[in-house]
Amino acid sequence: MTKRRYNLAVIRYRGTLLLLNRIKPPFAGLWNGIGGKTEPDETPISGMQRELFEETGLQTKQYTLQNVGWIDWHIDGEPIAPIDIFLVDILPTVQLPLYPVEMREGVLQLFEPEWAQAADNQGIVADLQAILPTVLSGQLNRYDTDFHADQMIFFEAIPITEPREGEEAL
Repeated sequence: MTKRRYNLAVIRYRGTLLLLNRIKPPFAGLWNGIGGKTEPDETPISGMQRELFEETGLQTKQYTLQNVGWIDWHIDGEPIAPIDIFLVDILPTVQLPLYPVEMREGVLQLFEPEWAQAADNQGIVADLQAILPTVLSGQLNRYDTDFHADQMIFFEAIPITEPREGEEAL
């Protein structure tokens, strides 16, 4: 991999979403999915699996993972990096800890999907909120976003027919 990539998971568990309130920029103080940088020697899938383990303790046998597209992330019109998007379903037999849980990146908490998608909810990262309906449906999309500071100033969803090579579901 030559270009920096990021990854982001939308995590479902028994009808709820597991979100992270970040303590560091970008988007400090806002709820977001779990994710981070894909290392140069990782595939998008292995990078996502590593981030899931580091940030939640989840092991690969505890969830299913489906690539649902990517975000072309821009700041002030300048491309930053693609963000590979994954829909993660934690198996219903898995027992999670009682939330909220503090960890090095912030606080993990379960929420109802309706709360995360509410139009008047300003406590969630704007592009996550915008992609949730299609991500939760499992629909493949490429999303184009542009931010000024932490404010999303452009968003477009473009349906695609298949994930990029090497990014199939597990």
